[in-house]
Amino acid sequence: MPELSIIIVSWNTQELLGRCLNSIYHNTNKLRLEVLVVDNASRDGSAEMVKKEFPQARLVENKENLGFARGNNQGFSRARGEYVLILNPDTEVVSDALLQMVGYLKLNKEVGAVSGRLIYPDGTFQRYYSRFPTILSILTRWFLPRTIAYKLKPTRDYLMLDDDFGKEIEVPQPAGSCLMVRRDLFLEEGFMDEQFPLFFNDVDLCRRVYDKGLKIFVLPAAQIIHCKGKGGLEQAKPFLLLSAEYFISMVDYFTKHEGAIKAQLLKIFLSFGFLMRCLFFFMEVVLTIGTIKEFEYELKRLRLFLVRKSIFSRSLPE
Repeated sequence: MPELSIIIVSWNTQELLGRCLNSIYHNTNKLRLEVLVVDNASRDGSAEMVKKEFPQARLVENKENLGFARGNNQGFSRARGEYVLILNPDTEVVSDALLQMVGYLKLNKEVGAVSGRLIYPDGTFQRYYSRFPTILSILTRWFLPRTIAYKLKPTRDYLMLDDDFGKEIEVPQPAGSCLMVRRDLFLEEGFMDEQFPLFFNDVDLCRRVYDKGLKIFVLPAAQIIHCKGKGGLEQAKPFLLLSAEYFISMVDYFTKHEGAIKAQLLKIFLSFGFLMRCLFFFMEVVLTIGTIKEFEYELKRLRLFLVRKSIFSRSLPE
């Protein structure tokens, strides 16, 4: 039986996926592992590449794009390892990173999940970690100018901008691009909540680890190259729809974990924030220092956010 099951959900990422798989098989010969590639109906030959070049991987071929959460659930239902790693196709494993992560979970029973130190292809540190969101941290991060927001404590605490990642550090919410969990934590209740098909499914998963009284750590010596923004999501839907979807899922996360009152407050604050952005871009049009397209974009996003139903009562639109 494998110690580690690696789940990679891929959609039109043939070249990246090939590099990811190659890095796994070249750097994990000391681990008993299985790799499950869930292909969400790629049109670029990804599935054929896996069959030809990596026949040892277990391939799941979907006839349609089922999304990130459902794809990972397909992999989890087939996983046999004591530990399960969610890994994006736009990552590459460096040296014995996965061995270190498995070893850390074996030695630290109070830890429910671990992640590695994400780096860009040039080797620089990729700060892609956070604590769980609060209403205040969301408002300061998303609706203030970056030069102001990143000086304020709510934003800095949320994004862990003042924390030392040069040592083992507790991180409530590492990126879902690389997250290793104990499989037995989710055997009874299910793995990813499919009511978060694109966004906040990893935040929800990490929150549930903490709800079980366990912690999550990031290991600085376990390095993972991450080509951020190249994993295929940007192709999935028009960017405007993705942007609205992100904030709708944010409200849904608060509904599930913080209660209906906080969720409604957040929706009101977000609506007001979007409205202020619309007014700002409208004034730029009036003063001829902005374009009508920018104003229309903000107006459409506000409308989508207000009129579309919660994920908990709708299907993701085509």
